[in-house]
Amino acid sequence: MDYPPPFCPPSDPSRGLLKSISRVLKSLGLGLLFGNQLLSAALAQSPPPGDTKGELVLFDFGDANDKQVRDATIARFNKRYPNVKVTDQFTPITSWPDYIDKLVTQVASGKAPDLIHIATEGAQLSIQKKLIIPLDEFTKTDPGNDLLSDIDPTLLKGFTVEGKLYLVPEAWNNMMIYYNTKIFKEAGIPRPADDWTWDDFLAIAKRLTSGEGSSKRFGFGIPYFNFGLTPFWYSNGTSVLKDDLKESNLSDPRFLEAVKFIHGLVHESGVSPDPANTDPNAVFQLFAAGRIAMTGGGHWPMQFFKANQFNDYDVVPWPRNKAQKTVFGAAGWGISSRTKQKALAWEMIKELAGTESERQAAGVGVAIPARSSVAESADFLAQPEHAGLFYKSLSYAAPVQAPVNYADVERILMRHLGQVMANEVTPEDGLKAADQELTEAMKNLGD
Repeated sequence: MDYPPPFCPPSDPSRGLLKSISRVLKSLGLGLLFGNQLLSAALAQSPPPGDTKGELVLFDFGDANDKQVRDATIARFNKRYPNVKVTDQFTPITSWPDYIDKLVTQVASGKAPDLIHIATEGAQLSIQKKLIIPLDEFTKTDPGNDLLSDIDPTLLKGFTVEGKLYLVPEAWNNMMIYYNTKIFKEAGIPRPADDWTWDDFLAIAKRLTSGEGSSKRFGFGIPYFNFGLTPFWYSNGTSVLKDDLKESNLSDPRFLEAVKFIHGLVHESGVSPDPANTDPNAVFQLFAAGRIAMTGGGHWPMQFFKANQFNDYDVVPWPRNKAQKTVFGAAGWGISSRTKQKALAWEMIKELAGTESERQAAGVGVAIPARSSVAESADFLAQPEHAGLFYKSLSYAAPVQAPVNYADVERILMRHLGQVMANEVTPEDGLKAADQELTEAMKNLGD
């Protein structure tokens, strides 16, 4: 659905004046081009005046560090618009399906927010259900907007449907391998090459695994959640769904190969502790404590490391098997289709995804900034040594698969993987059952 520009109604007296000027220019022989350029420039979007009154409600997610960044952003916005009350509905996130469900429920109850903070996992659902509007009326006509020119096109593509941008990326995350530099040095193991393989990875993990019982140190800790496991699929040339995101791909032999590799890290080589029934963040605690020599994560674990004054770490790209590839997911801000304050909401997005907000977020180690200029700043590159590899990974990363029924896809996959990892079923039988259930779930989507 297209949304007409809200600031230039037919009764706008400036339109008549500009048309008159255009006619005068033509009569003077100054040409149609100059007149049209003047008309277009004058009709460009202008921010609401500073004394505008209103209220904005943000549907938001994150932790204490994110809240700190958001509060500072709202304070800057209120310096420009002191008469606008901004309420940040900060929603603790346990999983993306849970967050998405809360958003849909709130909108259905008639309490829709004005701005929606959503990640790749919920973007398609939000667009299909018309929870958010296209932003082109602002991005193409706001003369003060420089957001998009500083953002990698790969991030923008993930929030674009049929040529229309629905969300402005403000942060993103990928999956890299974290390794304990102190443990590697003590073991006489050099930093892995950026193009290392699964075989290289497993050989190093075995060398770093030692001890018994409660004093055992593992070479690797599995990041046991959907996003964290995805690089294993991608680096083996496979994925949960086919490329059109409409059919299950779990019958692919390469997917079975990847599942067997993960299963073997626990039950064959013993280089990883059993991740069953554990908090996904526990692996980062074990890593910082020296109980695990390597693990997988995006940029977000760094805030935990900073809080615990842990600095003996660096990152290396995910090891490849069939290809060097990792996953990424972005978070962006969109304008609710139910808002009555579209112009103010756009100004709020410019603050939320602005340079100052992203610099502050980079400083506390929350996520990878969407703006390349911030990702290249000294603050962001200060730690770890190879921090520059985070943003560079966009050159070989692929977005997390996020169909409209993302919540169902994740639940089906992780439930059956849990049975495999617990040795309740074989990898073959577990994936066969998962494929059957996922195939039925995808049929329900329709065309």
